[in-house]
Amino acid sequence: MMQVTTAVLEDVSRIVAEVLAVEAAEVRPDVLFFDQQLDGDSLALLELSFRLEKHFRVRVKFNDLTGDDIELDEQGRLTPSSLALLKSKYPFLKLEGYESRPLERRTDLLTIEAIAGFVQMALDSRAAATVAESLGDAAGRAQ
Repeated sequence: MMQVTTAVLEDVSRIVAEVLAVEAAEVRPDVLFFDQQLDGDSLALLELSFRLEKHFRVRVKFNDLTGDDIELDEQGRLTPSSLALLKSKYPFLKLEGYESRPLERRTDLLTIEAIAGFVQMALDSRAAATVAESLGDAAGRAQ
């Protein structure tokens, strides 16, 4: 399972607090971005995306969370296939209980910790690409 580093979580929390103009203490890992407590909205999420991209120099793809491949049943719960897809694509999401708990909207999965997970995933992906590129360059020079 992918681990979110403390540094990434702290930076994300600080940037969320700045974007939403709330006290840093209110931005806990388990709090939902779109919760009444933080009062995040889609414009704030867009602003957050820009700030995270500038700070970490990676693109964060929150909209993947609301994609058409994520389905809800007639009670608004994640379907088993959607739950499995989310678990495999986003191992940092805390999905325990969502097989029986309805979602008001798909963004209900977007906690501060999940946002940090998206950032960490992008950072890890960039690092892996850099290593692969370096290995490719080294192999090319060795020939």
